[in-house]
Amino acid sequence: MDQVTLSGVLSYVGIVFEAGLLVVLLRRRLAVNLWEVSVYLLTALGVGAARSYALERYGFASSQYSNCYWTTDLLLVLAAFVLVVSFFRRACSENPEMWRYIGFLLGTVLVAIAGVSYFSLSIHKGGFLSLFIVEFSQNLYFASLVLTTLLYLMTLKMAVADERLGLLVSGLGIEFAGPAAGLALTYLTRGAEVAHVVGVYFFPLCDVGMILTWFYAISRVPSPATVPRRKVMAGHALAEGSVPHV
Repeated sequence: MDQVTLSGVLSYVGIVFEAGLLVVLLRRRLAVNLWEVSVYLLTALGVGAARSYALERYGFASSQYSNCYWTTDLLLVLAAFVLVVSFFRRACSENPEMWRYIGFLLGTVLVAIAGVSYFSLSIHKGGFLSLFIVEFSQNLYFASLVLTTLLYLMTLKMAVADERLGLLVSGLGIEFAGPAAGLALTYLTRGAEVAHVVGVYFFPLCDVGMILTWFYAISRVPSPATVPRRKVMAGHALAEGSVPHV
């Protein structure tokens, strides 16, 4: 089995898992409560369908498939950034002041990434739009990975009672690890074969890892509303280094 075929098989496995998780959300009536996850899954399914169509019609080495890939990649990373922002909002649900500050910083990060991507490519006159999409997507992947790591550390520091949120954030970190590692290797090795191998195998495996983590979080971990209040309060007290009163 060649690399392209294996990559396609792994991608189809990820699509099946994404569709299955969306069905689980609908059956458990969590699609509205976890709207950001639902939107991301719908976007990912649409991206998978578009790429599969372009691959079958035009071929892997065609310019049409390349344009389709990077355009849909931009949609996917933007959907993932919305996911990161919404997870920050959930983590700050009991601290509106902190959310206003973090929300402003997240908006600033997005504008800054767009600005840096634009000015880094300002010397290019031909194919600027396509180059900007690639550069912007890559920069946003790196930024989202850093933000996801900070978000996970914040949930630990603040002793957020929503265990499901922690697992959802962990799954998103797994997803971002693939593109970040692949892009870093591409820069360091100047497009050597090892970077291509990481893109073929590691990207779809990270996607599967994220979906499996989300499956566990949604199907096995109770929502915060179902966790007994006494247990949540005890957890906060222990996190602060005190013993809860019974």
